[in-house]
Amino acid sequence: MRAATLSLLILLCGVAHAADKPAVRIASGESGGTYQRIYAKNFETELRDYDVFQRSTTGTGANIELLVSGGADVAFAQADIYAVQLHQDPASLENVVVIGQIAKECVYIAYRKGGAIESLAELGQPVNGRPAKIAVGPALGGASGTWRYLTILDPALANAAVDQGGDILALNQLAVGAYDAMIWVTDPNNLRHKLLQALRDNEELGLMPIVDPKFDYTLPNGTRIYELSEVALEEGWRPDKLETVCTGALVLARKDGAPKLIQKLADIVSKYPR
Repeated sequence: MRAATLSLLILLCGVAHAADKPAVRIASGESGGTYQRIYAKNFETELRDYDVFQRSTTGTGANIELLVSGGADVAFAQADIYAVQLHQDPASLENVVVIGQIAKECVYIAYRKGGAIESLAELGQPVNGRPAKIAVGPALGGASGTWRYLTILDPALANAAVDQGGDILALNQLAVGAYDAMIWVTDPNNLRHKLLQALRDNEELGLMPIVDPKFDYTLPNGTRIYELSEVALEEGWRPDKLETVCTGALVLARKDGAPKLIQKLADIVSKYPR
């Protein structure tokens, strides 16, 4: 009886100890996406002294909204989406701190070969008397926010009509003329990304280079938003490459969060290669 009682006390103490762990809510984007599947999982492992809860959203813009509203303690977000928010509503970010960058993400803009639009500059021009049409994905998704920031850096691009179409369906529709372009943003090392693979398998589609120096942009506070880069499109010794712009995947937190949590997040971010 004593042994059983002692075992029960030990078990209850263990449960009480686990219950004492502070909770951390991470806004981790789309279910199954890179932020949730890789980054949030890695952070959850590192935050072993916390009870970690992942909050799925429609994308990086929604991650920031959740953080600002107090629905999350930590958020992953593209640097350009953070910059859009800073540009449009700086007061909303007064309680947000940038912990650091953990990865690079690059911009891919697909077009239909032989179509009326084959370059980024042409997207800002009329097509047979109508605006060019680009699929940008969900309103609070990463690609949609990226497109908004590109239009800030090049206002002529705002002449294009945007549509919330995205994923494989939008890429297929681009191939048959429903769109003039489609944009997505992803880790350049993910050469098996489904959209990149689908585009590479379709000889009617190509990717627009982005080389204009105006897109190589850093905020006045020193936060790097875009960097002109050359990325591989396939594995191999001499792979096809694309010139484009890349942004950073940032870790954001609330300034009113626990100091120990913010320090721990900074320690985790410091482990990521630059």
